This record gives sequence, C-alpha cells and structure tokens, in this order.
Amino acid sequence: MKAERIREEFEALADKLGYTIRFEKGDFIGDACRINKDKVIIINRKTPLKHQNYAFSRIFASEDLSQVSILPVLRSMIEEVMDSADDLITSEEDNA
Repeated sequence: MKAERIREEFEALADKLGYTIRFEKGDFIGDACRINKDKVIIINRKTPLKHQNYAFSRIFASEDLSQVSILPVLRSMIEEVMDSADDLITSEEDNA
C-alpha cells in the first residue's frame, strides 16, 4: 500500500479515536497532545510521508486498539513500533 494511502487510513483512525489532526511546519516529526480537553495530533507537513506514518504509528502504539477495526497494514506498523519499544526497554533493563 502506498504511503499516501496509509496516511489517509491513519487520519481516519485518528478521527475514530476523537483526535484532531494539524499539519504544521517546524523542527519536529509529530506527536499527540491535549489542548484543553481536545486530543490533538500535530504532524510536520514538511517531513516525508514515511516519517509522518511512523509518527502516527508511535502515537497509536499507546492507544488501546483492541476494540477498533484497523487495516492489517496499520496494525502491523503499530505493532512494529510497540515491539521496538519493548526491545529498547528490555535492552535497558539488561544493561542496568
């Protein structure tokens, strides 16, 4: 699936989960935050789609998606980020 289509699907997922998405320019890739009570995702519009999709994957890795219908490609990308985080935590624990 093309990166543009993946981003569109991530945008649809964000909408399902109640996020507002803002594409801004700056010195960042993207992240989620709360502004007042609104859930907001801010993505750097100048970064390549691959990096934007990674930012979405990282954001949704912290969400409970067990009851949400997601395309397998998105679920795979999100799980890959989760696995990378688990590997990092395990590595840090081993070095402690």
